This record gives sequence, C-alpha cells and structure tokens, in this order.
Amino acid sequence: MRSIYLTVLLCVFVCVTLSAQPSYTANDVVTPYTGNSYYGTNMGYHAPWTDMQLADIAAGGANPNSFGMGCKSLRPALYEHFLEQYGYNIKVQEFRHYESLGLTDNTVFVGFPSNEHKDPTQYCPGTSSEVFKNLYTDIWDNGENGTPINDENYYALYLYKMVHLYKDYVKFWEIWNEPDLDHSGNAFRERGEPGNWWDTNPAPCDFKLKAPAYFYVRLLRISYEVIKTIDPDAYVAVGGIGYPSFLDVILRNSDNPNDGSINGDYPLKGGAYFDVLSYHSYPHIDGSLREWNNDIGGFDYFRHSDAAAFGVIKLKRRFEDVLEDYGYDGDTYPEKEFIITESNIPRVQMGEHIGSDEAQRNFIIKTLVRCQKNDIRQFHIYNLGEGSSADVNLSEFNFMGLYKKLEGVQPYQQEATDGGIAFKTTSTILHGATYDPVQTAALNMPGKVNGAAFKDQNGEYIYVLWAKTKIDQSESVTANYTFPDELGINNLERREWDFSITGDVYTHDSPSLQLTGAPFFLVAKDVLPVEYVTFDAFKQGTDVKLEWVTIAERENSQFILEYKTPGRDFETLTTVQGAGTSILTNYYQYIHDRPLRGKNYYRLRQVSADGQSTIYEIKTVEIEIGDLFTVKPTLANEEILIELYEYREQDIVIEVFDIIGRQRQEAIMLPDENDITLDVRNLEIGHYFLRIEIPTEGFFIRRFVVAH
Repeated sequence: MRSIYLTVLLCVFVCVTLSAQPSYTANDVVTPYTGNSYYGTNMGYHAPWTDMQLADIAAGGANPNSFGMGCKSLRPALYEHFLEQYGYNIKVQEFRHYESLGLTDNTVFVGFPSNEHKDPTQYCPGTSSEVFKNLYTDIWDNGENGTPINDENYYALYLYKMVHLYKDYVKFWEIWNEPDLDHSGNAFRERGEPGNWWDTNPAPCDFKLKAPAYFYVRLLRISYEVIKTIDPDAYVAVGGIGYPSFLDVILRNSDNPNDGSINGDYPLKGGAYFDVLSYHSYPHIDGSLREWNNDIGGFDYFRHSDAAAFGVIKLKRRFEDVLEDYGYDGDTYPEKEFIITESNIPRVQMGEHIGSDEAQRNFIIKTLVRCQKNDIRQFHIYNLGEGSSADVNLSEFNFMGLYKKLEGVQPYQQEATDGGIAFKTTSTILHGATYDPVQTAALNMPGKVNGAAFKDQNGEYIYVLWAKTKIDQSESVTANYTFPDELGINNLERREWDFSITGDVYTHDSPSLQLTGAPFFLVAKDVLPVEYVTFDAFKQGTDVKLEWVTIAERENSQFILEYKTPGRDFETLTTVQGAGTSILTNYYQYIHDRPLRGKNYYRLRQVSADGQSTIYEIKTVEIEIGDLFTVKPTLANEEILIELYEYREQDIVIEVFDIIGRQRQEAIMLPDENDITLDVRNLEIGHYFLRIEIPTEGFFIRRFVVAH
C-alpha cells in the first residue's frame, strides 16, 4: 500500500509544479517520514536567556560553557501577533543558528492572531474567540494582490508569508497548541454520557478556541493548502491534542461553517487536511496511573515509571483506534504519522501525583525507547528549563525540565536535572540507531523484564533492558536476565543513565545480568581490552591491599584505582602503568595506607591507548575502630608503641592487665596525640592485655608479651 501512495505522490508533485495549489489531500498520500530527530525539546521563555543561547544548551553550541542535552530538534512557536509586531523575518537568524547546531526537522506551532486580525465574534457569550477573522473568505485570489493568496484571509496570508521564510528549517507545522484544551470536563466523558464530545461537537465555551468546532477543521484546510503549495515536503500536524474524542470531532466534521456537514463547497472532512497527529501526554494527569476500584470505593494507583511510559503509548493506541474507525488504516486512506510535542512527569511529588528524580529519569529513557518501538517519529520533552514564567502558580509542571530553573540564572550557568542527564545519555547512545523488532523478539525477555534491541549505523547491536516497576510510588525492583545462548553474547559493555556525564563503561564477562528499574544500555563486545582474572581488596593490618591479575592486555595504557566513602564521588587513588599489549599473566597490587573508618569503596578503571576507559567491579572494605590501632612490638623488652590513625575529640584511656586481671599500668592519650609509648621494663616476663577505651566507642583488647 505504501508503494501505491508513493506513486500517487510523484504524480501529484508533477501537478503541483504546473499549478500553484495542491490537487491532492492527505486522503491521497502521506509521505512516510524517514528522518531521525526523535530527541527534541520545548524551549519555553527564560529571561535573560536568548533563543540562541537556549538552543546552545539544548544541543551543545559553540560556547565552551554550553553543555548540551543532545537535542536534535526544537519546537519553537511563530505566533502571528508576534510576527505582525516585529516583522516576519525577526526569527530567521535564530533558525539559521538552530540549523548550525544540527537542530533539524523542527516542529513549529502556529496560530494566535493579533488583536487586529482576531475574530471579534463572541461564539461563547462574554468571551472573544481565539481564531482569526475572515477564515471563510476565499483562500486564493489568483494573484490580484501580487500573491496567489487572498490578503483578506488573514490566516492564509500569515501562513503564506511565514512559510516562505522558514520552510528550510521546519519539517512539521503544528496547527495551534492544544486546541482541544477542555474548559468543561466533557472531553473525558464516554459515549452516551451527557456533554461528551463523541456524540456531540464541543460547544464554543467548552474548549480553547472559543469558536465552533468545525472552525478548527477550517484552520487545517487552509494550512494544508497553503503549506503544501509552498513546501510539498513539509508535514501538516494536528496541534498537540490530548483527547481522542476531539480527534473524532475533527474526523467526522468538514469545515462547513453551518454544521460541519459535507457539500460541494466543503467536500472533505478534517482527516483530509493533516499528515501527522501530534499529541501531548502527561501520564500523571490523564488517568494512566490510576484505576477505579469498586471494592474499595476509590482508586488503585500505579505511580511508577513503567506505568507512566506505557501510558504514553496507550494514548497513542487510543488515537489509532479513532483513525482506523474513519479508514486511516493504510487501506482505505493512508496512515497518519505520529509525533509527541509535549510529555514528562514531575521530579517532585506534589499532591497525589508521581514525583521523584529517579522516576522521572527512568520514565524518560523508557518512553524514548517505547516511542521508537511504536513508530513515534519525534519526542519533544517538556521543558528545556524548569519554572517557565508562563506558570503563574507553582505546580508539578514547574518540575519538568532538562535543566533546573533557568530564569534569573546568567546564561551558561545552568544545572542539569537527572532527567536531563538521562535524556542526553539516551540521545548520545541511540541517536542514529534503528529499532530492530526481530532482534528484540530474539531476546526472549521474561515477564519481569522490558527493553529493546537497536542497530547502530555500524551494524552493531545496542540493547536497552530494565526490570519492570510494579509498586505504587516505588522504583525499587530487581530481575535476573540472561541473554539466550543462540545470540552468542558473553562479553558486555554496560552504560548507565548518567553515562553522558560520567563516561563510565562497565564490563560483564557473562551473559547474565541483574536488572533494576533503571534501564541499562548494553553493547556486546567480542574482544575486551583487558581480560582479567581477579580484582580484590582486603584489610592488611590498618591498611587495605588491592590486587588484580590479567591474563591478556591489548593496547592497555594504564589502570586507575578509584576510591570513595559513603556520600562522596569516586576519586583517583593512584595510577598504575599497564602492560600495553601482552599475552602474559600480569600481577598488580597497591597498598592503601590507613583508609578512613567505615565503608571504603574501590573500583578499577582500565584506560586504553586511545583514551577509552572500562570500569570493573566495585569492592567494599569496612574499617572498624579497632582496625585503626596498632600495638608494636607484640613481643617487647622495654617499651611498646600504641598508635591511632584517626582524628578524635576525646581522651583515650589505656590500661595494662596481667593474665589474672590485675591492673598494672594506666595512661591517657590526649586528643592532640596520635600515639603513646608505654614503659614495660618494670613488668615481669609473661603475657599481658591492653584495654583501650574510647568513651563513645567502647573498649578494645590487644595482647602483648614481655620477654626482657
């Protein structure tokens, strides 16, 4: 069926070159989108930042401080009232800058007339409409005013002037933003319920446009005719809708201003005038994370990242069902393409909503993976920065952003959110890769595991896997997974959600993994730069000994031993020269002198000659207070030395007892002392015990022998 549509399209384009206006509609052809710009963002308004600076931190610009988020496209707006006030070319320079950053196939939402061009009719009593006046004036006048557009049709003229200037930078023209914004509560209602939008068109007071519902179909028709005349390769998109019932309104109505019916002047319904369904998905408010339970007379909640990510796809499937009901199934009419131009969940819990850094970052990765699996061509996160000035009241929408609040922050002093880091990691690893359904099926994932297989531009497979979250308000879950034997996977490189910041790559020499709710990115490697046998860490007196053994090394420059304590990041402990390329067994060791009390974490990082690094497993050694004392010699003639390797603020009482429990000596080690010497010349030959007492820690016993 797709090949038939392409044949029709070629014929149609010939017709376009011979006449200014398209002689086809979306009932005839929708060109399959083949671009690769999944990773987009809404820019928002964040004074004192300019749009160019915002684009820099979205993509990563020339400014050395413009740490980018891996965005590949943007969703800016070009309002008519703005262009009328400042000139239609006011944003051309910005769009050129976007292109220079690799931000292509952008989505622009249009509409919002100037006061001079707004329809003054109060279709909703007491409220002005939001649409253009003269919508039903003829679109075309055959050049009577110097252009083929009728200048009295203000919406058509606005599109004509704007698209000519910006067509080289825009792939998707989104007609209005959330035109179905519901002011009545009726959009959610099911068929048969009073006021539902399935059985009756929304009244003008019910929704954002404050005009008859078929006026929106008129906007689509004008948009399709004008945009396709200027740029046949562009896509016309329904503008960021959220309700399947409103899609039904579009598909069952023509642009007839009387009643939306079909006649000679209004021959087609709304589905003929758009290529792409753009929708907005906020699972925390659309019902995806709860379900009514009659047994308890209340809701069961599913506020975790897997339910939220599935909610995004579930909404797409509901839209697909409506499209198929009207024949947009690839048989009767071409299938529509899908994009998402707003989506996220908050990283802070407010009210009953889901909300945590962990849930948001997991949601973003899982949703991006699911979008590519389900043929959603673009995903624009809401928002680039948190706390847009458009948000009058503090709400959960103030905590959705790739960066924390940008307003009031000097440009290029931004701070990334965990969700932003996860977004960038996904873009860094998966941009340019293609979802592979066959390899995904071959993973044979059990019910507790989800994920996908992708093939990158070099033909190498990338796997994204995670354990499915199940518990309300929890991201804690584990599941075991083993790659099937027939895939021949033994050596794996693992990258985690924060790879775009840390650059850390972990290795597994087994096809078996323990997964968590945080997705892993995995690449199978036939040959590892270092094949190691052991890496271990253990106490040796008051020190920690680290040792590792390799049986082969390939272009291995060095090892870096890294160390941390709880609540701190890993830091370099020491660097050890590697063996370069070797097939011999090599033994390495390092003594960490007197580490701190408590848990001490060690990991081994291998660095190849080309600068690539691989991280091996983490080892933990716990140092207790008793480990921080040394008593020497334990076979003494004249004196013994007691040393403590830790800062303290209290006196330490030291007592010497003989084997029948009599106290023979006592001494005090003051806070400014780290050692003390005891004279044992007056003690008889024999065995003795040292009792070392720290008031807040208890006491510790050490044994020594006097030999004289």
